[in-house]
Amino acid sequence: MKENKEIKIHKRLFLTVGILLLINPIIIYLISSSIWVSLTISISAILVTAFINESQRFNVLSTIWLNFMFVLSFFLHAEVIFSYKFSDYIIEDLYSIKQNYYFNKPYLNKTFQDKEFLVKYKTNAQGFRIGEEDDPDTRVELCDWLFIGDSYTQGAQVEYEELFTSKLFNDYSNKIIVNAGISGLGIIDEYYYYINEGKNLKADKVFLQICNFNDFMKVEKRTSGFSDYLMHYSNFARFILYDFKYANPAALPLGRWTEPFYPDQKSNRDFNIFYKEQSDKKLKDLENFRLYLNKFAKAVKENGAELVILQIPTKEQVSYKYLNEVLSDFDIDIDDLDMQFPNKWLSTLSKENKIVHIDLLDDFENSEIPLFFDFDEHLNIAGHQQIATSISKHINNKNQKVRSTVLSKLNVGDRYPVYTTSGHSIFFQSWRDGNMELFLSDSNLKENRRITWNKTDELHPWPSPNGEEVVFTEGDQSLNNTKVVIMNSDGSNRKYLTDDPSTYGAIPSYNYRGDKIAYAAWHHLDGKYTNPYIVVQNLLNNEKTIITSDEFENWRPIFSPDETKLYYIAKDKNNQFDIYQYSFENKTITNLTKSDYDEWDPCISRDGTKMVYAARKKDNWDLFLLDLQSGKKAQLTDSKGNEWDPNFSPTGDSINYAATYGLRNGIFKMSLN
Repeated sequence: MKENKEIKIHKRLFLTVGILLLINPIIIYLISSSIWVSLTISISAILVTAFINESQRFNVLSTIWLNFMFVLSFFLHAEVIFSYKFSDYIIEDLYSIKQNYYFNKPYLNKTFQDKEFLVKYKTNAQGFRIGEEDDPDTRVELCDWLFIGDSYTQGAQVEYEELFTSKLFNDYSNKIIVNAGISGLGIIDEYYYYINEGKNLKADKVFLQICNFNDFMKVEKRTSGFSDYLMHYSNFARFILYDFKYANPAALPLGRWTEPFYPDQKSNRDFNIFYKEQSDKKLKDLENFRLYLNKFAKAVKENGAELVILQIPTKEQVSYKYLNEVLSDFDIDIDDLDMQFPNKWLSTLSKENKIVHIDLLDDFENSEIPLFFDFDEHLNIAGHQQIATSISKHINNKNQKVRSTVLSKLNVGDRYPVYTTSGHSIFFQSWRDGNMELFLSDSNLKENRRITWNKTDELHPWPSPNGEEVVFTEGDQSLNNTKVVIMNSDGSNRKYLTDDPSTYGAIPSYNYRGDKIAYAAWHHLDGKYTNPYIVVQNLLNNEKTIITSDEFENWRPIFSPDETKLYYIAKDKNNQFDIYQYSFENKTITNLTKSDYDEWDPCISRDGTKMVYAARKKDNWDLFLLDLQSGKKAQLTDSKGNEWDPNFSPTGDSINYAATYGLRNGIFKMSLN
């Protein structure tokens, strides 16, 4: 009995060590990067093995289980060896599997290289493509225009700024434009993306991109099988199975993708949308396309939006060179083709569903330069520009005009643009190296010169009338630890106006003679901060005049051109900011806006007759114009984005302002004519 007991103990110990070697927690940790996952799986394997081994009824199951452990162990070890020893051979998995579709993984930062292009590919926290300099944590919750499509919309062959959706933003800079193009998606995938995610963006227009290349073939609901999930989670499995699931362009008949043209008659009958002869399979695909286009149109309409079809032709439709290539090499008779069929058919479907149809065939045919790459089937930079031009032409024909243009070249938080007196230069702040810095630029923000270089935030620049100095806020706003500073316009010779250790200040401005500065100031007393109050400091004698009390918050003071008044914002008893006017002559204060929503950022025109400011009338910030003589207000913007920090041009016929439109931000210019 004692020997049997010792044998059982040794057997259990042997099995435990064996399972630990097979299902090694260190190996699992290297795969999962989670100590809890690795311990849970290893301990579970030991417990299940012990249970099966102790039960005499499960001898067959015990054999199957141990074989399963050996196979699993092989793949786990193979995954680790492949991932760490042969990392150069890893085929990156760029997508997250969803229900009936897939989408970009968040926080991608990859480089795609081919013989015809070298492109950076970066995504934000939601999986939307962004520019190389953009903050991936910036999210978009609402949009004006949502573009849904396959690789022709995704545009992984060109840089983000060359995408047609990025080009459109340059022309329609007050629109939040989202590019939700994903390589390989078809109309059914795109429909499920929209009803599950896309509709939540509440777009006014939904652009559904259809390409004659392959969007009319294999129109089937996507189901992700075991191999899809295996490839999704395993680098080793993806390497082994990739060539079985996806064709290599080098192995294609012409060394390039030629869909929908095929070298055999059966495939052309089944899949080629231009081929006159139609098989039952093709007819089924066309019927599925019709069905899901109808569903798509209905879903978009129910969400209060307009559906627009954007139809892209193939190379063969716009270039005789590529058409002749497939005709001769695939032995296809031109009489067997109707090269206009998909465009005419989709036009008919669009009319049936009351959908706007933008057919790009004519614009592509009339282009004097190639719009596709030579070997790759996708659009080159000129192709994306052509689509943006075609869409702009269609929209402009609908009398949708835009008065704003984007000045900032990067999405790096450019804000607070302020003209110098001459109007030839602009000071502004921008995010660099982990904090806000100050810049001086020409009036179009083409030649930017950085004037501060440190690890401290510099914000709210305001140049002196002669342009030789600039006053600004220095420090951490989130901690209320900021000072008001003057320095030379080249960044030298800093002087602190709030030089008392317990006194703080922010958002200063010069008067028009250049001998006074107004700013918000506050104190740190008995462990607490007072509310900010408005101070006017004389630079000639350093005398400080307190304009308001600290009963409520007071911010953003600016002088009138004749220097008889001071304008600022203050929070009243209703916990809301209004714009106030202070008279230096009779010491009176007047509420100019008296609204039931917050107003910020007042700026006065050089002639003293108008004020422009930002207000949160709805759930976002828009710009408003106030006639100081009549008291009449006019709303200048009504977008889904946020517009702030307006500043009149010296002539008063335009304003510069900062704004965020979804994933885009920067400084913009608006004509007031």
